Amino acid sequence: MEEARQYSAVIMGRTAGYLGLRGLTGVAAHVATLALSLTAPTMLAASQDDWSEGMSLTVPSGQTVTLLEINQQDGNQGGSAIHVRFLAPEISRNTGSIAFSQAEEDMAAICQDYVLPHLSKITDTEPEQIVIVLADRWVEFGVSDMDATQFFEAFRPEDGVCVWDGF
Repeated sequence: MEEARQYSAVIMGRTAGYLGLRGLTGVAAHVATLALSLTAPTMLAASQDDWSEGMSLTVPSGQTVTLLEINQQDGNQGGSAIHVRFLAPEISRNTGSIAFSQAEEDMAAICQDYVLPHLSKITDTEPEQIVIVLADRWVEFGVSDMDATQFFEAFRPEDGVCVWDGF
């Protein structure tokens, strides 16, 4: 039964305990890793100096995402959180080619491989939660836009790892 749950989690793309592409286990993950390495040769590799709004990343799905903004929330009911928002036109439900299952891995990779190493540029204290947001268009933070496609994933930084922290 436990093996079935683990297999299901890999197939569904759950990102709990994501350790980067080399940290995944299982045959399906190995095949996915090989395929991703062929399509995205430079995975989120960037220096500390290029963390700024407007910078672009190529993520595991192959799409390019652009940093829109970072919003920090301190002391709210759920604790401190940062929302790192990216423009990702390829997730559009009307014209995009990236499904949530693909974008889910993108968000895990962004958290683990990019946000965590850059936390010191974003905030002085480690947040209790990191929320990665992909949107197909600009939407003002906290405002609803029924025409926009937006994907959200929440993570807990724990011992240098982004742990999936579903809403």
